[in-house]
Amino acid sequence: MDDRAEREFYRCLVSDASSRALLRIRDILADDTLSDENCFHRIEAIVRLLEDLGIGCGERHDF
Repeated sequence: MDDRAEREFYRCLVSDASSRALLRIRDILADDTLSDENCFHRIEAIVRLLEDLGIGCGERHDF
């Protein structure tokens, strides 16, 4: 695989993963079962999704 093809492969891979993550975040935010006043459960679900994808969310979430 030449450099251009490899870069395109990784660009598509990242784009696909990003799209799936955004769709999942949208689904979490649209979930009416998470209707607590301060949206804690919605935020928690998004933080967990990001962590599942290997994206750290800082020290404030380590509780």
